[in-house]
Amino acid sequence: MPKIKYTSFFFFIVFTVVCKSQNTPQPVAKFSFNEKNESDEVNKRKAKLIGVKNTSDRFGNDNYAVFLSGNEESYINLGNYKELKPKTGSISLWINIENRIRSGTGPEYNPIILTKSTALEDFYEAYAIYYFLDTRKLIAVSIEDSIKEVALFYMKPIVHDNWYHIVMAYDDNYSLLYVNGVLEDKHPKKFETRFLSGDSVLVGNTGSKKNQRYFNGTIDDIEFYDKVLSSEEVLRLYESPNPNQNKIILEQCLFIAFILLIIIIILILIRSYIKSTLKKEKQRLELANSLLENELRINRALMNPHFIFNSLNTLNHYILTNNNEIASDYLVKFSKLIRKILDSNMSDTISLEQEIELIHGYLEIEGMRFKEDIKYDLSIDPAIIPSTIIIPIMMVQPFVENSVWHGLRDKKGDKIIRIKFSQIDEKYIECIIDDNGTGRKKKEPNALEKKSLATKFVMQRLELLNKIHNKNCSLFIIDKENGMGTIVKIILPILNK
Repeated sequence: MPKIKYTSFFFFIVFTVVCKSQNTPQPVAKFSFNEKNESDEVNKRKAKLIGVKNTSDRFGNDNYAVFLSGNEESYINLGNYKELKPKTGSISLWINIENRIRSGTGPEYNPIILTKSTALEDFYEAYAIYYFLDTRKLIAVSIEDSIKEVALFYMKPIVHDNWYHIVMAYDDNYSLLYVNGVLEDKHPKKFETRFLSGDSVLVGNTGSKKNQRYFNGTIDDIEFYDKVLSSEEVLRLYESPNPNQNKIILEQCLFIAFILLIIIIILILIRSYIKSTLKKEKQRLELANSLLENELRINRALMNPHFIFNSLNTLNHYILTNNNEIASDYLVKFSKLIRKILDSNMSDTISLEQEIELIHGYLEIEGMRFKEDIKYDLSIDPAIIPSTIIIPIMMVQPFVENSVWHGLRDKKGDKIIRIKFSQIDEKYIECIIDDNGTGRKKKEPNALEKKSLATKFVMQRLELLNKIHNKNCSLFIIDKENGMGTIVKIILPILNK
């Protein structure tokens, strides 16, 4: 079965690569001029190459481009058929300008490619790309009449004897100009492109008596599309590889070999990943089981029988002394606390909101049993929304209980405990428990043993959480000077995800 899965995966990868390679847009007309070819490679229609010379393309392949001399006897007539005049379309070509040609009449620009929308001598370009002589910048125009026209500009001066890839795209709403794969200009159009019946698409010649201008440079790979190309498609055209067949075959072989190598590496990595995942899952389950066992022990230890016994004794005392109102209030608070503890024990996690409610309830009950009330301050970082933070259960309460029973119980005067929750980052929160009790150093052995047991349980849980969830939790207990209390700092993980 694994071999069948790997084989299926292999063919899926190959199929995806092949489909992606075929995802390049297909032109409706194409003149590559490769090996002196004068024909449209899609429609098999021959263009008229007048006074041009075959020359090298941008890759250095001989006879793969054509050179125009810059006079009225040197131009290309691509023809007059619908594929060259799409209502919605894109024209792509490569140019290398040799010189600025000032001979001729009319506005001082050299024509690169154009076809007409009207027989008039002005405002006649259905689409056209020109090179301005003075500014040395490119302009692409589309004109319906003297009122409705669009002009797109490439504002950087053209450097002579350098190759440029130009794409002019248009529909009824917009015209766009790309140079070297980058969108340089875009304007609303708001009119339908019209073409003059019988007029050809010319390269390097305006075909006008009033405006006679010419082009001097190299032209290559003229392609027509019956759609507005996307930026990704234009970029793929700009990054088209060398058309030399031998090089293409070699590159394809290298590409296939590379893909096969990548597939083999991927298969090896997948196999290693599956083995590693299964191993980690086994370890995680073992750790989770160990965590569960420790949680059960902690719950038994923390559900302190003395707390329940003493609470009931306090309640009995209120009843015997006829403090019925206080007894009732005490009983309500006690029952709510027990209910919350029992409910929370059904899960190994708890919301920070519920944890705070448990701490409030516990401190209220313990405060009622002392001769002097326990003063406590519980603050929360404003950045924290307690109901949205999930933390491990029973990580804070043991230290609050320690502060009350082993720090504040025997203290004379004010009994103060401060609890603060702060968010460290999106993965951790910090809880600080600060009391002004008698500290840890002068306690009887049994009390110290009991406190260290709860601390040990919590530290074990933190270690397990670090391993299972790849966290960095920690616990610090600091004794204040002169036995003036204890500070506990716990770095807890946020287990929302």
